[in-house]
Amino acid sequence: MRRNSVAIVIVMITLMSCVTSLHPLVTYNTAIADDRITGVWAENGQEYKVQKFFNSDFFELNKGDLDKERKDNDGKLSEKSKRDSLLFSKSYVITYTKNGIRYALFGNMIRLNGQLFANFLAVDMNNINGKDEKIELNNRLESGTIARVQFKNANTIQLDFIDGDFLYKQINAGNMKIKHESDKLYDTFLITASTAELQQFIQKYGNDDRFFDKENSVTLIRKS
Repeated sequence: MRRNSVAIVIVMITLMSCVTSLHPLVTYNTAIADDRITGVWAENGQEYKVQKFFNSDFFELNKGDLDKERKDNDGKLSEKSKRDSLLFSKSYVITYTKNGIRYALFGNMIRLNGQLFANFLAVDMNNINGKDEKIELNNRLESGTIARVQFKNANTIQLDFIDGDFLYKQINAGNMKIKHESDKLYDTFLITASTAELQQFIQKYGNDDRFFDKENSVTLIRKS
């Protein structure tokens, strides 16, 4: 049984997680950069392009929004935009194309208990069959997904996603506690804990290999 946010599964059709979170694991003051993740990667014939946010194609297409906000605030950035800029400076954009749809994911990393964890959020979808047509993202896509990041060597990255079945059973048995919402009818499971609570939860259980779904581990091999 897979308990996923239906919308995020549609977007992350290949980078699939068993658990989604309403709030991000990473914030502007906890994000870390590790440029080993940049480049073009492949997994089972599917290619993924990872770029630093401010060097990304996605930023080039959307930087006008940031310039507009400066003009709207007498040339100054709001406090929120300043925090966002700090986060963006240590974040990445992952793009890939599947079945005529180009996807863009926003990713950033945090170190907890000596391990790297990444938070992924879907930010863009475009239909590239015939014409470049933007697909409006449903608001439910504001939920993100989390993976443990392991650099096996310079050319191999393993992403281990949280095992939703294990987590759901442990919560129901009273062995783990975290704020969440579930819907048995639609077979969905969403973590609603705050960022601080989520970080504490990962710190507590992130060293337990049972916490991760081996079926949904993704091994990326560098192409360039």
